[in-house]
Formats: sequence, structure tokens, C-alpha cells
Amino acid sequence: MKKLFHLTLITFISVLSYGQSYHPLPDSNAKWCILYNNHVIPPPIWGYTNYWETYYAGDTNISDQKYKKIEKTEYDIFCLNTIINGPEYIGAIRDDRNQKKVFYIPKGETEEKLIYDFNLNTGDTLYSYLNFFQPLIVDHVDSLLISNEYHKRIVFCYGEAEIIEGIGSRTGIVEELTAFEGGSYLCALYTGTTLIYPEHPCNLSSTDTCLTRIPEPELNNPLISIFPNPAKNKLHIKIQSELISKKPTIKIISTENKVCKSKIITNEITKLDLTGIMPGFYIAQIILENNIIFSKKLIIE
Repeated sequence: MKKLFHLTLITFISVLSYGQSYHPLPDSNAKWCILYNNHVIPPPIWGYTNYWETYYAGDTNISDQKYKKIEKTEYDIFCLNTIINGPEYIGAIRDDRNQKKVFYIPKGETEEKLIYDFNLNTGDTLYSYLNFFQPLIVDHVDSLLISNEYHKRIVFCYGEAEIIEGIGSRTGIVEELTAFEGGSYLCALYTGTTLIYPEHPCNLSSTDTCLTRIPEPELNNPLISIFPNPAKNKLHIKIQSELISKKPTIKIISTENKVCKSKIITNEITKLDLTGIMPGFYIAQIILENNIIFSKKLIIE
């Protein structure tokens, strides 16, 4: 009976914490900064090739409902003052605070589509316009501390998909929800000049308003692989045994040509701790006898 009471109390507190308030999307001046990658399986090689910003471009009324117009501008990932495409109107978005749902009308269409539903619980299914494959089933529900407030997060079982109250999704705002066989990555959300999410913005170092290019071209080696990419807290380096005795070194290098992490490789599979490295765009190099034998673009989240 005592255990049942405790379980009931925990469930009540959990429901109450989610039910007290709904965090809507920003009211104005919102800008989602997004990186895009191409993903080929196997092996797990990722490379970010595009950068764009999706943002509010004023209000509009459609069928007596108020929407935010959404525009998109794509920039040269190596020179952010160079626009490749846009600005382009891509649709209109509406955050229904009563229903706790977000709707979207794509450019050229008149009927709104459901993109986010924050009423879902574990085991529920999201039929979102932004999911191009099978419907998404909720794996679990938790919360993220953002600007000293807890925002509900819904994590799905497929494609690393997740949606966050007041933010959008892991991949952006109106971008495809799943990151499989290529996908986008939300690296920053601003309202005006204020960073809302995450704690650190895109680590896109610049010189004279242009990004510093990766210090060395990519160099593949059939005896070496790194994964995952993007990486969060750990990077795994797999290297064939014939190279181990020569004690190669793995280096993580920033776009400013600074060595952020270095480690001698002593096993066929080595784990490299990435704790303390800012999220952003890097290069992983493996050095053997003062020669670069492997070089690959790396994203750290």
C-alpha cells in the first residue's frame, strides 16, 4: 500500500509539472539557425554541407486565423555574408496554445497541417506533416531546463526525432523531424539577439565575416573510421591492429586551427572524451610518424 501511494504521488507530480503551463513558440523576432548534413550508411560518415536560417517574417491572416509567416535564407557555410538562396517565403505557422498543437501551411497550399502535438504520452503516435516516413511513436516524455523554465520534450522511437515546447524540434522548426539518410540539426534559436536554445550557439568561427575553412582537406583511410558523427560526449576511433604499434595520435581541431583534444591510440577501438568542447564544426585528424593519415569533418553537438 505504501509503495502504491508513492507511485501515485510521483505520477501526480509528474503530470502536474507538465500540466501547469504550456510554453508556446516565441511571439516575434524568432530565428532558427540550422545546419544540414549528408549521411551515408555504411560507414557512419557525416559532413555538414549547408547552413540556413528560418525566421518569422511578419503576421498574416488565413481563413480568419492568425499565422506567422516563415522565410528561409541559405548562406555559404564557409562565408556567412554570402547568400546562396533566398530570402524565400516557405509557409505560415500557427501555435494553438489551447490545443497545445502547432500547425503549418506550406507555400502554395491553403489547408493547415499538424506538425507538433504536445499532448502526447509514451506509446502515442504523432502524424506530423514534417515526418516523411512512418508515423512517429513516442518513446518517452521528459523536460529540458531552458531559461530557468522546464519545457516539455517528447522523444520518439525513430530517426532521433524529438520535439520541444516553445522551441520546435531537434532538427529545426518546419524541417523534417527525422535525421536519417541526411537531415538538419538545430544549432541555435534566437529571439532578436538573445540566444534561447541551446546554451551555446553554432560554433561557426569567422574571419572578416567569413568562416575559417577546415584546415586540411578530408583524407580517407580504409584502415580507420570514426563514429558517431555528429558526436556528443564520446567519439569512437576504430583502427586496424597493424597501425597500433606505431602509436598514432587522434587530434580534434577547430576551424581556427586550434587543437582542442589529443590522445595516443593504443587499442583497435578507442574512446575519446569530448567533454568541454563547444558544439560546432571540427576536423578529426590521425597523425602517424608526423604524417596525417586520416582527416575527416566532425560535428560536435
